[in-house]
Amino acid sequence: MMVLHIGNGVTVRVRDLIAFFDFDSMTVASISRRFLSDAETTKRIFDCTGGELPRSVLLVSDGKEKGGACRVLFSLLSTAALRARLASDEND
Repeated sequence: MMVLHIGNGVTVRVRDLIAFFDFDSMTVASISRRFLSDAETTKRIFDCTGGELPRSVLLVSDGKEKGGACRVLFSLLSTAALRARLASDEND
């Protein structure tokens, strides 16, 4: 099982990873802010930063059927670092 380390000792299964985005970019568009607000209201946001400012937002499948809700994880790692970790795992 391939996992992606997203910082602070947190890992996610690569097969459950839907997408990741730059935190700053994600908070600019009103539709993205609304998505994050809805995720917070429904308790689907998990802050993996240890109280620091997030650099990326990851969307992760909750393991249920297609079309179900996803979890939203905040990470200290940049999208470039996450992309490099994924590429490194694929080449190992």
